[in-house]
Amino acid sequence: MGPKKMKPPQPGQKTKGAEPPGPSVAVPSEQESILHDTSRENVISVMNRIHREVIDPRKFDQDGSGSKERDFMVLQYPDDHAVYDAAMEVEMIIENCVNMDALVENMGQVLAGRFLLCRTITLSSKLVGVDAGVEDLEGEKAMRLALFNYSMEAKMGITNFETVLPLGTVMIVKNPVFKKPTPESGSFGLIVDNPADVELLSPKRMEELFPDVCWKSDLPVESRALFNSPLFWEFFSTQSDFEIATKLKNVGNRAFVENRSTDAIRFYNLALEYLSDMEQDDAYILLMDILSNKAAALIKLECFNPALICTGKVLEINNAHVKAIYRHAKALVGLGRYVEGGEFVDKKLSEYPSLEEESKDILKLRSQIPDLLKPPGKDIIRALRNPRPRGTDRPQPDLPDGMVDRISEFRGPVELGESIVGDGEGLFATEDLETGTILLVCKPFAALYLRPEEKEAFLLSMSTHEHLVGVMANKIWLDPALGRDLYKLWAGPDLKPLTDDEDLEMSKVDIARITKICDYNITISYGDAEDEESCISDGIWLPSAKINHSCVDANVTLCHHDSALVTLVTTFKQVKKGEEILTSYSDPLNPMSSKNYVETHGFLCKCRLCELDRSENPADIAHKDKLLKSMAYDNDTNVYKYHPLMLARDLRTIAQVERLRAATPDLNLAITYSGIYTIASTVLFGNLRRYSVALPILEKIYAVYLNVPTNHNHAQITGTILMCCVKMKKEKAVLEKWTEELRKNCRLYAGSLRHVRALEHFTLPEELKKFGIEFFNETD
Repeated sequence: MGPKKMKPPQPGQKTKGAEPPGPSVAVPSEQESILHDTSRENVISVMNRIHREVIDPRKFDQDGSGSKERDFMVLQYPDDHAVYDAAMEVEMIIENCVNMDALVENMGQVLAGRFLLCRTITLSSKLVGVDAGVEDLEGEKAMRLALFNYSMEAKMGITNFETVLPLGTVMIVKNPVFKKPTPESGSFGLIVDNPADVELLSPKRMEELFPDVCWKSDLPVESRALFNSPLFWEFFSTQSDFEIATKLKNVGNRAFVENRSTDAIRFYNLALEYLSDMEQDDAYILLMDILSNKAAALIKLECFNPALICTGKVLEINNAHVKAIYRHAKALVGLGRYVEGGEFVDKKLSEYPSLEEESKDILKLRSQIPDLLKPPGKDIIRALRNPRPRGTDRPQPDLPDGMVDRISEFRGPVELGESIVGDGEGLFATEDLETGTILLVCKPFAALYLRPEEKEAFLLSMSTHEHLVGVMANKIWLDPALGRDLYKLWAGPDLKPLTDDEDLEMSKVDIARITKICDYNITISYGDAEDEESCISDGIWLPSAKINHSCVDANVTLCHHDSALVTLVTTFKQVKKGEEILTSYSDPLNPMSSKNYVETHGFLCKCRLCELDRSENPADIAHKDKLLKSMAYDNDTNVYKYHPLMLARDLRTIAQVERLRAATPDLNLAITYSGIYTIASTVLFGNLRRYSVALPILEKIYAVYLNVPTNHNHAQITGTILMCCVKMKKEKAVLEKWTEELRKNCRLYAGSLRHVRALEHFTLPEELKKFGIEFFNETD
């Protein structure tokens, strides 16, 4: 269990207004739809049209949105996913092969433990998933194959998909299901949401698995006639294994260059099948190239365990292979094995001094390792906390060049244990912790950063949530060991976290579980998806996902850097040894109704605030709301309509609000209402200079904020309080107390005391000097 923020609605495809009513169209019956969607002629026609017309994705979205025609052209992302069980393990024997007739007869049912042997009969495209028409062995029927969480970096609008899913590709689809991806969808298709359920078959492997099987249709003639294009997925008896392996390697290389690493790995794997029995020198060179390139693709996906296997095989052949040495060290560093990585590089540099001239990358990596062995320094912490420009949704400034490579995963004085506040594990302090202690520096398991100008094109066919699910699914498919950590996260009340490292489920791609983990553990940081200034920055950070929730008994604040995608966890109050580390998933100052974790996260928050809120009389709640609404403050425009009589009335109202929870003033959330803060900070302090009236109100507001993880409001409120004390010429001890509080909040929020210059009262350092107080001290 452990999301950091409540997940807001996911941005996806744009929703246009309703179109003017047109002529009525007869809705086909389910049987008519199935007949249409399994007709070879219709499937080829639809896919041909999609490939021909969908070149500009924006134009397609604008022209086709809302129309029935578009509904039949698009197979949407499926809204339900089969939970993995052992029955889904597929044995590759012909007895387990099903045809399209069987899929239609079992429409909507996953045929667990079975597979469909098929090949593409159309060019491929991408609207939402990777889409192509396929036929089975009989060749009488055809279906649209929709692959979701497949080739995650393939872009909508690209017309040449020959290196994603070539025309004529032979493949096995495991656990197949023929269905509508959503109940509202206009079309049926062969829906595949698990990348582990798709296996491309080379002619060599086809012959090994099914030696007596042959296709009954004549694909090459038909395809060339329809598409006027050479069939890519062709292999001739005159070609040697070496030539085929070279061809497949080149396809993989092209995919890698185009940033489609999973596609590259699939083709590298096919190429390797043709080199298993070769012993010639040129075959060894080709083998090393493919393994080294595959390692590079795996490292790009942060699948470091299989990357090590690839580079290890290369180094067994050639112990001085430069790229393999670099990628082997890179994989060790990626796994956090920094000492081992450094020793490996030192050994190779000692054995082969020429490496210093042959690979600057190796030397650069070696120079970074000492920093990776250290806790994060002040420069890194400052850069990670550097806030967004004030008053905008523009992204944080990027980290300085090279800094992200010097940041390692860091765990401070905390340990895992059985959570006190919820199901599953939590983090606990192993010693007494002071305010400002760095507990975790986390890099993401899966993440996405989109600059403002990149959002529109991305969101045309995929939400950020869908992207993260696909990234996690592919990582576990390629590196099953990664499931051991991911599947221990909270996946809701219906799917308890897995705990046994030896459990078969821990190494399998379970889309249903991954989707739920993403639902409950995603951290999202972006403004309005339509806002031209806001970025999208979200992901799953495993160590910090173990931190459980409390609205007001939280003790740490989490911040993650927009573009670097690094999360920092810091105490914002003192923590005793053995105390559970807690944060607030949503803003605790929001009304109780917006923190309904029973429905949204499957658990009940039992913090002091929630217990008090649940016990509150409905009449008292209504009275509180009436008091706040009666004030002369426009919540929409953030404007206070000042008039002396109105102010006098509102001050009486504020006094009533203060008495609402007199026994627990630090839980009186009503006092943090923006209208009350505006009256205290702008009207009383700024306009009327009634400092003695403003100060107690501001102090009561801040008393509530002390329970809340540090955000931009803390420094602002503290600065106003301190300036109020300055104007009142309070004694030096009081000024020093609030000065230290302001320093703390500037460091926790922005990483530097310089943040005071971004506050409303930016002249505070100069004002404090009049009292003999130096705001900027040597501890900054």
